[in-house]
Amino acid sequence: MKERGDEAPLVPPVELRPMREEDLPEVWEIDSVSLARPWTRAIWQAELHSPFSDYLVAAANTAEGGGISGYVGIKHTADELHVMNIAVRPESRRRGLARRLLTSAISKHPEARTVYLEVRPSNASARSLYDSLGFSTVGRRPRYYGDEDALIMSLTL
Repeated sequence: MKERGDEAPLVPPVELRPMREEDLPEVWEIDSVSLARPWTRAIWQAELHSPFSDYLVAAANTAEGGGISGYVGIKHTADELHVMNIAVRPESRRRGLARRLLTSAISKHPEARTVYLEVRPSNASARSLYDSLGFSTVGRRPRYYGDEDALIMSLTL
């Protein structure tokens, strides 16, 4: 994976940690401003309890204002990873947080050989991030988002 070090510093500083059920209200808040179709509570609970799922949050120190700035979730099976979702609060974007979340989630699985994800063709900033990490477009899922196709991207590790 390519690295880039010219992002603005994260303010306030955050720690990446596993997502907990008590994080869900803030995660839903991020979803509501980031996704056209946010996940339901039932989907989130199933994902958090799945042995094949890993979810990380970027959490600020509560002494410095606290709160969740972003999250990423992946599924892992054998030597493949699938990025289920990734989102960052609008006020925390363009600071390298999505890059840090994604690379951290991937690095938790040294056995992985390939990473897959779907992205809206219209989401230029996400596509730019994935391109900069070495992902390439390998296919298309028609009407995946209902109103738009998805590009399938992959990264060989």
